[in-house]
Amino acid sequence: ADAAADADAAADADAAADADAADASGADDADGADADAAPEEAEEAPVEADATAPGAEVVGDIGEMMTYSERGSCKGFGSHRISFSFQPTRLGSFKAELLLRFSNGAPGDANYEREYRVLARGSCLDVPIFVDSEEYYMETCVYGHIFRESVMVRNRASVAMKIQVQKPKQIPGELQLNTALAYIQGHGSQSIQVKFSPKADFLERHPEYCDSERGVGAFKIPMRIVGADQVLPVNTCLTGVLTTDAVTFIPQVLNFGNCYVGSSIAMRLVFTNESLLKRKFAFPRLPSGISIHNVPPDVLEEERWGGVDCPPGSIAVLEGGGEGIFGSLLPGERRQVSVIFSPESATEMNHKIVFKVLTGDLCAREFTVPCTGQGVSQVIEFSETQLNLASIPKDSSSRESVIVTNVSKVPQIINVLMPQYELCAMKATPVCCTLAPKESRRLQLEFKPTQEYVDLLKSPKEEKAEAADGAAEEADEAEGQMDDEEYKQHQLTDIRMHGGRRWEAEAGTIHSSWRLPVYFRPQNARESREQMCYLGVSTCVLSSILSLSPPKLDFGDITAGQRHVLPLVITNLTPDDPQELHMEALPENQCFAVLNAPRTVGDRAFQFMIEFKPQLVQIYQCSLSLRTDKTRVQVPLRGKGVCPVLKIEPEDGVIHMGSVVYNKEAKDYTTNQLVIKNESPFELVYKLETVIRGDRGPPPFTLTPNSATVAANSSLNVTVTFQPHRPNAIFREKVLVNVPNQREQTYVYLYGHCFKYQGYCLYGMDFKAFGRQEAQAKAAFLDSLAVGTGATVTAEGAFEYPNAQSKEFSLVFERGEKLKLLMIGASVAPGTPSAPQEKGIPAVSYDFQILPGEFSNLFTVEVPEGAGKPDKQAKGQLQNGKPALKVAFRYNPPAENLPVFGGVSLDLLGGIGQWISVKAKGVLAGGFVPPGETPTQELMIELKAYLQQI
Repeated sequence: ADAAADADAAADADAAADADAADASGADDADGADADAAPEEAEEAPVEADATAPGAEVVGDIGEMMTYSERGSCKGFGSHRISFSFQPTRLGSFKAELLLRFSNGAPGDANYEREYRVLARGSCLDVPIFVDSEEYYMETCVYGHIFRESVMVRNRASVAMKIQVQKPKQIPGELQLNTALAYIQGHGSQSIQVKFSPKADFLERHPEYCDSERGVGAFKIPMRIVGADQVLPVNTCLTGVLTTDAVTFIPQVLNFGNCYVGSSIAMRLVFTNESLLKRKFAFPRLPSGISIHNVPPDVLEEERWGGVDCPPGSIAVLEGGGEGIFGSLLPGERRQVSVIFSPESATEMNHKIVFKVLTGDLCAREFTVPCTGQGVSQVIEFSETQLNLASIPKDSSSRESVIVTNVSKVPQIINVLMPQYELCAMKATPVCCTLAPKESRRLQLEFKPTQEYVDLLKSPKEEKAEAADGAAEEADEAEGQMDDEEYKQHQLTDIRMHGGRRWEAEAGTIHSSWRLPVYFRPQNARESREQMCYLGVSTCVLSSILSLSPPKLDFGDITAGQRHVLPLVITNLTPDDPQELHMEALPENQCFAVLNAPRTVGDRAFQFMIEFKPQLVQIYQCSLSLRTDKTRVQVPLRGKGVCPVLKIEPEDGVIHMGSVVYNKEAKDYTTNQLVIKNESPFELVYKLETVIRGDRGPPPFTLTPNSATVAANSSLNVTVTFQPHRPNAIFREKVLVNVPNQREQTYVYLYGHCFKYQGYCLYGMDFKAFGRQEAQAKAAFLDSLAVGTGATVTAEGAFEYPNAQSKEFSLVFERGEKLKLLMIGASVAPGTPSAPQEKGIPAVSYDFQILPGEFSNLFTVEVPEGAGKPDKQAKGQLQNGKPALKVAFRYNPPAENLPVFGGVSLDLLGGIGQWISVKAKGVLAGGFVPPGETPTQELMIELKAYLQQI
């Protein structure tokens, strides 16, 4: 019965519960459907809503924010309380459906199980008073400057609420809040203005605001705001970093000392930004005598590399850094500038340089650096204190001049101290001189870079033998050899120690800047009071576009008046970019000339032909300037006009070629040697030129070589060939040995004979120098013979040259003359020199005799002259090809007897007499005889003389 009652009661209770659950389920269908339909949407984009507002949107599951007991027991006719705890973690409305299951665990029909659905719902609402941010970052604040922040307090409630700032407490002059007490209207806001102006010791006096976790200078100021009807306070904080606006200067005072008017003195000023902020700086209101420039980065890099050996300010040349009046400083940055003092007059300078910095956009501060200096009147004056030489490629030269003037009243000794040529590739002319008062002199600087200068910073490549193991490398390291970077820095240090600076650009250009010390002192000063000023020089080497081969033309020693030509090959190193050549005119007085015109140089090389023809004995030199739109080059031209000493052998220049037997083929010839001597240390260039010929037609004389160069202090043999084309008693030719610029002209006199017979006879003559009148006296007659006038004809009717041998001779003894000469000789053997025909041909013999007559007793003959015995007859033999013998006819008149009558000498009757004539005969036999001719040649000689009878 109890069980049934319990069952009935349970059934009634179940029915009632189902009805209640149905009602609850019907009432919550909409909510349940909304929650089930969009749980993912709510999680992806939860909507925060006011829990008090009707129809609030559910944004998530409440199960993760709720705790409860999951298991328990309920006694019969008892009860059990299940506690639910809701702890939301975010704003919004949440719900979850729970299943409550009952079971008694009895077996069979006694088992009782029942399930109920429990719907848990909850909403999370915020406090009415809140702020926009939990932390207000004021960034970096500078000591002594005002910084403001606005803390916005808002009210969610619909009614006004009173708020009050509990902390921080206001610090007079540093931290102020406006306002600390206020009312906020419903759904309104109130701004609390924070004015923060910390002093340099703010964190030391308020260590509670120091935020050590964020580093030095960081601060964190907690801020608490309470509402009148709100239990929970609103907490936020003010954070940031405090920094200084200080700038430190080294040195703090600039003392330039004495400086000449027109010169400059530079001092290094180092300033450091002590702030944590980037700052802009400027040097406003600089006086006219002071300028400020940045220190170039490469100078700073070299000083850092040099360490203690390169203290700041030890580099003389500081150009290239640009203007240093304006700039910006990064946090903690250390900047160096060059302060340059250039006095305009001999007055004292006492000024304070203003250094103004701007931190952020509003914080500005000014610093001052005292500067002192004294302008001094000039002793020497330069027309320019800075020379910027033209930019040129290697193997070219650039020149600039500056006028140095002594403006003092006493003579000054000036000395320009030049660095080593390997470092600067510059020369100065003159290096040392003395200037009288008000005297001026030109100082020329020449910059001529070479390949060695371009590769100055490159480590020399040394070939090393390969070792079997690493012993060689260890030995090199032990020796302490420099690597490429160390070698470069070593060279830069060497340049710096000589007052220069060098840097190379990425485009391949090499820049150098120098400060050349110029020492001067009075000439008559007893004590050495050397003073010094500087001359600035800047140079630049461009990358080569044109290649020259050779880079310079040296013609050497050229005989004055001679012409010598050398080639100059120009190659374009950028063939894709053709270069149009332009050439500047060469000086007319330097004797150089370009023989072809310039043109555009592309992928093919171009060749210039340069001529040198010196006019005087001196040194000639100049430069050939070539330019294009992108580069210019200079080719040094050099040559020397010299005058070699010419000598010939034989010294008188007379060369007798002997006699040749005539043949139609004109194959026979004789040779002789002419020696040309050069007795000077220069080369001698000669040319043989015929100036006089005694005949016409083909030249019988040939000189080989006709032109050549004789080395210094040596000689050259010239072969003289005599090869006549026709018979002629005598051939003459006068040849000039043309060597320019000789004091006296040197001539060679050539003689030769050609006969049909091997034996010949001529009038006596001396082989010596001759002129045009002597050589061409019978030219018209000989020319007529050459063309056939008066010539004979052979049996076949062919032209035949006349016999050159004369058959009759007339020797006239003028008064007082007692000797007349003929010449006889034997030509070289026919066929000379290729095939001489000497066998079977008898030697040439001669026979001369005075024929009987009335006066034959007065004449004698002898052969040869001076070696034979004067007699009525002379005979003998001749040697082939030997010099001719002289046949001497002597006249021996009786002694003169002046008439005397009565003891008186009749002088007026002296000299009375008559001309007498005697015949002599000569016979030449033997030797070669032309075909069809008599074997002998008979010669008739008529001897005429004046015989004095009273």
